[in-house]
Parts: sequence; structure tokens; C-alpha cells
Amino acid sequence: MSLALVLMLQSCVGCSNSGRSQLIARAKEEASKSKTKPVPNTIDKTVKPKVVKLEDIVTPSEKQSINKNLVRDRIPKAQGNLIQVEGLVLKEVMELNIKLNSGKSQIEQIFAMQKHVKANWHYIFDPETGKDTWRSAEATLSLKYKGQYSGDCDDFAILMASMARQIGLRSRMIGGFDKGDGHAFAEFLLPKGALSNLQLKQLDCRKDQIGIWVSLDWFNGQDHNRFTKDIIIFDDI
Repeated sequence: MSLALVLMLQSCVGCSNSGRSQLIARAKEEASKSKTKPVPNTIDKTVKPKVVKLEDIVTPSEKQSINKNLVRDRIPKAQGNLIQVEGLVLKEVMELNIKLNSGKSQIEQIFAMQKHVKANWHYIFDPETGKDTWRSAEATLSLKYKGQYSGDCDDFAILMASMARQIGLRSRMIGGFDKGDGHAFAEFLLPKGALSNLQLKQLDCRKDQIGIWVSLDWFNGQDHNRFTKDIIIFDDI
């Protein structure tokens, strides 16, 4: 994280909602100037995460405007705490699938969206507060800037799990741990008969008593699989 971004966020302590919104906008602009690379050590099983929701980011007037636009577009309010459906998630999923012309099947749609979001994701570390910060899907979408998404691995995972649920796939977030590193990723339950065995071999999958779970991680192969041995399942978040 750049020094300018740190100073902006620190200077926001005690400021008004309007001032906070302006500072966040400036912080996003500053952050977009620096290239960052995803790293795995961003989730800690010993630390209770701080939950950041839409109301923590936007001002009351901005929230009112968002709700007004959702009503205008006949989109129901968001359901869920972190992994969410409807609301801004439905709006994003509709717009992306039209833009990407992503096909008719759930599998085609979720992979097209995952590829697009990953290609337009700007990795930004959590602030140094001693707590891991988990943003709701709507909160992450509200911070979209010039077509770019931002956040760390848990923010990406929560958004991917939300998009999967929005198109009818069962999904969840996984916290995976390996040699002191912690990583979060989303996965969805593969509908029966949706993919052939040959197609499955090309994907990162895990099998349990429920069925086959397909990874939506931004890491793949060994970089992903090392986080599948010691896991915590986050389903109802």
C-alpha cells in the first residue's frame, strides 16, 4: 500500500460520512497508480475479521441513491451478510453477462465472470489494524473504480461466491492454510453431469461427501492446491 493511501485512510478517523466518501474516492485513485501482485498470506485463523458492509463505505445519501436506482431497475434489495445475492450483485451479474455474452449455462457464466473480474482486479492489502477485513459483495462492488475491482483474497472470494449464488450455484468461501500462510478462495458445487471427466481434469476441484467443488480462486494448480489440505469452510457468512 502506498504511503499516500495510508495517510489518506489514517486522516479519515473521525471525519464525516461525506468526507470519508471523498477520501475513499481519492484513495482509490491513488491506489490505481500502483501495480500490485496477489499474495496468499492475507487470512489468519486466529483473528476475528472485521466485517465491512455497504453502509460503512457510502454516505446515507449515496445509499438512498443506490436503493432508488435498484427500485427503478426492479432489482430486489441484497440478501445476505457477506456472501450476497440480489442488490448490486444482481445488477453486476446482469451487466457482466450481457457484456461478456457468456453463454447459457451456469458453468460458462461463472467462469466468464471469474476471468473478467480476475483480469480487472487490483490487489490492495488490508490496513494495518491487527484485524483482517472482510468486505461484503456489495461493499466491494461499491468501490469499483474505472472498471477495476479492488481488495485482497477474501474480498475476491466473497464476490466470486456471491456471483455464483446469484446464478443458482451453491457456493462458499474456503480459508486454506499452509506453513503459516493463509488464503481465501471461493468454490461452487458442480451440478451433476455439468462437466465431463476430461473437462474436470483441467480444473482445480475438491471432492467431499456433498459432491465435487470447483475452485474460483485466482491461483491455480499447485499454488492453489497447497491451500486445500488444512481448511475452514465459511458457508453461512
